Amino acid sequence: MWNVDSLDWADPVPNSIANRVLTTLGKEQRGIVLFHDIHARSVKALPMVLDKLIADGYSFAGWNGSEFTVARGAKPEPDKVAPSSGYANSYAVVIGVNDYQKWPKLQYAVQDANAIRDTLVTRFGFDRNKVFSLSNGEATRNNILAVFHDKLADAQLKKDDRVFVFFAGHGATRQLSSGRNLGYIIPVDSDPNQVSVDAIPMTDLQNIAESLNAKHVLFLMDACYSGLGLTRGGGNAAFLRDNARRMGRQMLTAGGADQMVADGGPGGHSVFTWTVLQALGGKADLNGDGVITATELAAYVAPAVASVSQQTPAFGSLPGSEGGEFVFQLPVEAEFLSAQTGQLSSEAIALNSKLDTGRQQQAEGKAVVLKNLQGGELKIEAAKPVDASARQLAQRANDKGLQLYKEKQYAQAEAAFTEALKFRPDFGLAANNLGFVFYKQEKYAEAARWFENTLQIDTSRAIAYLNLADARMRLGEADKAKKAYTSFIELAPNHANAGYAREQLKKLG
Repeated sequence: MWNVDSLDWADPVPNSIANRVLTTLGKEQRGIVLFHDIHARSVKALPMVLDKLIADGYSFAGWNGSEFTVARGAKPEPDKVAPSSGYANSYAVVIGVNDYQKWPKLQYAVQDANAIRDTLVTRFGFDRNKVFSLSNGEATRNNILAVFHDKLADAQLKKDDRVFVFFAGHGATRQLSSGRNLGYIIPVDSDPNQVSVDAIPMTDLQNIAESLNAKHVLFLMDACYSGLGLTRGGGNAAFLRDNARRMGRQMLTAGGADQMVADGGPGGHSVFTWTVLQALGGKADLNGDGVITATELAAYVAPAVASVSQQTPAFGSLPGSEGGEFVFQLPVEAEFLSAQTGQLSSEAIALNSKLDTGRQQQAEGKAVVLKNLQGGELKIEAAKPVDASARQLAQRANDKGLQLYKEKQYAQAEAAFTEALKFRPDFGLAANNLGFVFYKQEKYAEAARWFENTLQIDTSRAIAYLNLADARMRLGEADKAKKAYTSFIELAPNHANAGYAREQLKKLG
């Protein structure tokens, strides 16, 4: 009787599996999800699905042989269920060019493109087979146009599909005899003296966007130029009610004419792409509804990039748009913090603190003023917080805590995880994470207490036993540490840290 196929047998990425299930359930609103217990990735994906559905107010029914029954008190809150993006299929075109034949070479464009592609697949559930990538020598003018005219045409796009386009490379602006500016993206084989002949004018991309049989199309262009003639985009806090009925064609660019793309961002990325990646990590969810719209993305990215570089990003809706918004539905964060959790470099943390300018403007209730590609102003009103259930508020606070932890803002992360537990005292994930923040601050007694609380909530969380053992070791409580390491190994004998735990036990005798 299942009606939602996880496709876990074909997809090796747990986050992708979870996102696929949640997206389909967002459309179906109820049903039975098919998983296969022979796949380890399914076991990893399932908690992500369960935590998100519980946070969204879903209840789980049992089968008694003749009917489904829901436990008393488990009634969902239909007026507070998180919105769904509602897309049938997600396609992407991702292009990055470093090794230009006749233009100055770039350093980070290909790495930027690869990072965006990986984010689409692993975080937002795009099918790898529906993400078309071109790098360096592949990104000729003919090949770029062939992706749009052939690959997407062969895909037979449907009205409920979406298309995301990312280009990292050179852009150029040419003034026409009429005095109007016309922007171009520069393929790898373009001649600087023949831009009008062998580059791709932005008007071509406008025409392509308008011709695609998809609900929403979003262009992110990590290049600088002008001359698109965009119209104002129109998002508001209630747009999801009818967004599915409106076509959307939108574009966000890294800068205007005669501006150089800043390549010096952290991790080998441009400042623009680094900011986009941080935004898609959750920072651009300005109203806290679990969904990032293209307008929210621009409202965070544009002022943030402008504050740390000489670039002035521009945003707007392409001609033919009916006011629809491209949306990214954020996956639920389900990471239990441990010693293996990655954190950002000092360079990245310093830049992120500056980039949060855009979010701070929204938090203060101020409108964000951006540029359109004609140099005019585009005003985006401050996003209004949405109503939410206690479980949703707890999840958001936990997600915020994870961001803060990775930026080494431990006091703020402690406050966020504490807030999550106020909304939901039985939230084992937040309890473990709060404990680990105490551990990082060398407050080992408090850390041990919260790891024990985690295990009282959920005795199956192996990583909490490992964290507890480490905290006990720091407190000099060898017997208690030994017991916790042993429990960890019994629960997760093949875990990546099992060898470490066994070494600790040897030391303890």
